[in-house]
Amino acid sequence: MIIKRSVLAAGLTGLLGAALLVSASPALAGSPPKPPTPAQLRSALLQPEDLGDDFEHNTIRNRELLSPRLAHTKACVKAMKGVKPLTRSKVATWLAREEAPEGVNEYVVSGTSAQISALERAAKVMVRDCGHVNAGTKEIKQTIRKLSVGKLGDGAYGIRFRNVIPSVNPDPSMAVDIVIIRVKNTMITLEHNGFYGKFDADLTRTAAEIATTRLQEILDGSTSSAEHSVVV
Repeated sequence: MIIKRSVLAAGLTGLLGAALLVSASPALAGSPPKPPTPAQLRSALLQPEDLGDDFEHNTIRNRELLSPRLAHTKACVKAMKGVKPLTRSKVATWLAREEAPEGVNEYVVSGTSAQISALERAAKVMVRDCGHVNAGTKEIKQTIRKLSVGKLGDGAYGIRFRNVIPSVNPDPSMAVDIVIIRVKNTMITLEHNGFYGKFDADLTRTAAEIATTRLQEILDGSTSSAEHSVVV
């Protein structure tokens, strides 16, 4: 009888262990949500009406955030090359204000944790190496400064370029705000540009907040912790 009870106990222990393994199996517990598709990411892009009634889609599709001529220093030129992969994405939009030289461009890149972390480091280098540039002449002043848009996503990094001709107008004749935001394993890049004093500085933060919120909603419903390839 003692032998039979020992055998029975061993059998029950084995069955219990097997049951625990089965209950912990991801395949049986339910598959995790898939990473966002390019179509889902496109649905998170800014729309003209997000920025104002006078915005429309822009047919001019520039992908250069800040040219080497405007970056000035070797360190800043190199840093801007480091974030260039962010603007190569096919998930992108170009918006412009009607009858005014002002626009907002957005690019979205998704990838593995390692890939996105590398791009985030490049964004930090951009702020470090471009955020304190002073250039120009007596007639023209060009500066690049660090730009803050508040706490957005998992990290936000920005710079602002200004070209001013003091003798003509205290407002910038050319202005460019660049903001890069990480949301989970996805990056948003925004470029807000304006010319001849036509630049609403508050629009940069507005665009960044809307873009981040919309992308967050998409990712909350579709992403998982699984690694996935970059969407370009």
